[in-house]
Amino acid sequence: MRQRNRLVVGVVAGMVLSLAAALSVLAYNGQVAATISVTGPAGNQSCGTTSTIHALILDTLGAPDTGVVVDWTFAGGNIAGDHFSPTSSTTDSSGIATTQVTFACPGSSVKSNRVVTIDASNGGVLGSISVTVTVKGLPSTSTDPAGDTSTVAILAAAFAVLLGSWIILRRVSATRS
Repeated sequence: MRQRNRLVVGVVAGMVLSLAAALSVLAYNGQVAATISVTGPAGNQSCGTTSTIHALILDTLGAPDTGVVVDWTFAGGNIAGDHFSPTSSTTDSSGIATTQVTFACPGSSVKSNRVVTIDASNGGVLGSISVTVTVKGLPSTSTDPAGDTSTVAILAAAFAVLLGSWIILRRVSATRS
């Protein structure tokens, strides 16, 4: 009889441990992402603007994962003044976390582009997007109304200078004789 009691106690203890393990696994549902897909603005973004970035979080079954905290970081191409608001966000009922990113303008006014890589992460799972940020540069300060001078205009000006010089030289030589 004692051996039978030990067997029953062992089976019951095993069932309790199995139940505890199953409940602890279920407790992590919705807290760890399986995949993260990041989307953002299409095309180039001007510096000084704010853009919305989204991360779609899916669980291991491919279903949207709710209540997952997503951390937003720059992986490259950012400059001082670039920032997120907020730096971490939680997925909604559709499994989407959202943040706003503001792209700063560099101190230089030269027209240029930079590629900023943005990461969304949770529990070692990472999703990324690259955004091209443009700097328009200073407006043109040219006083030439046509924009560029044509070859005909340059040749006409050169001919006028040569003709004027020839006339002046003829008069100077005529007055000396």
